[in-house]
Order: sequence, then C-alpha cells, then structure tokens
Amino acid sequence: MTGMMLYLSLGLMVLSVISNRYWRRQLAAMRSNQDKIKVKVDDATKEVAEVAAVYAQLAHQHAETEKRVGKAEQEMQAALLELDKRRDGPVVRYYVFDRIEPRAGRFWEAAVRHTPADSPLQDRPTHRTWTGIRRYVLIADTEREARERVEARFPRKGGFHLMEMVPCRLNGLAVNRIPEFSTFRKPGAAEEETKPVRRPASASARG
Repeated sequence: MTGMMLYLSLGLMVLSVISNRYWRRQLAAMRSNQDKIKVKVDDATKEVAEVAAVYAQLAHQHAETEKRVGKAEQEMQAALLELDKRRDGPVVRYYVFDRIEPRAGRFWEAAVRHTPADSPLQDRPTHRTWTGIRRYVLIADTEREARERVEARFPRKGGFHLMEMVPCRLNGLAVNRIPEFSTFRKPGAAEEETKPVRRPASASARG
C-alpha cells in the first residue's frame, strides 16, 4: 500500500512538472504574441494618426478652395454686372496721337477741348472741324514732353484747350526703345527685301 502511494505521488509530481513546463511555454508564447500585437497596434496607431493629419490637411485645403471658389464667383458676378453696366453706358472714344512716327516712352491720356468760337476769325479753319472734348493717347517720356507735344499740335489760338494730362489707363504699357523689340517699328532692310514687288500690268492685260 505504501509503495502504491509512493508510485502515485511520483506520478503526480512528474505530471505537475510536465504541466508546469507546458503552461510556461504557453505563457511565453502568449507574451510573445502579445508583444507582436502591441507592435502592430502601435504601427496601426501611427498610421491612423498620419491618415488623420493628411485628412485634416486635405479638409483645410478643401475649405480654402471653397472660399476661393466663392470669392471667384462673387468677383465673376461683379465683373458681369460691371460689363453690363459698361455695355449699357456711354461709349468712351480714344484718338491716337501718333499715327505714323514710332516713339519710345510711356502712354499718356490727354483731354483736349475745342471751341471754335475762341479762335480768331483769321485762324479759324475753313474745313469742318470737331467741337467738344476728345481724349488722345500719345507716347512720351515725361508729362512735360506730352504737354508740349499736345500744345504744339493743338494751340490755344486755334481754340484748343488742354483740360487734363494723366497716365493712360493702360498702366505699365510702354514702347521699347530698341526698334527690334518694339511693337511700333519700321520694317528693316531684310523685311523690305522680302516684300513682293508689284509689277505694272501689261498693255495686253489692260486691253
């Protein structure tokens, strides 16, 4: 009976040792899996934070874009209203001062009023002329030069009065002093040579 008890106790001890090793392995494996899961959770948390940051940035850009679109629509409506207003309003005519001679400088706007009654009888032109105010666009380096040119062409003794001289509304527009880069320039020699020469019609063709 005693031997049986000893065998039984020995078996229980071996079983407890085996069970203890088994559960220790299970606990170690569980801890290893837990560490792996923790690493995955940390990575997922970082990715979620990055996605949230990108989403916030995109939401901010979307809001800014909507503001810009709204502002652009308002500006477009205002521009359309201004266009309708200008279309229905009176027409403002501008006359070109320099027609043939190319010049360099900035653009000026001169308001010239002509009153034929203010000119002496001997200085009045015999042909039909204009009355009222005309706005001329001319090119000059300075306001003084522009005034001198306008007053030379439209003298006071002829009934002309320079009412205003201001920079033209074409702000920033100027003519380049280098003829090759200027819009208002004479054709060069090479261009003159490339022009087709018109030949007079023959006698047979005329007949």
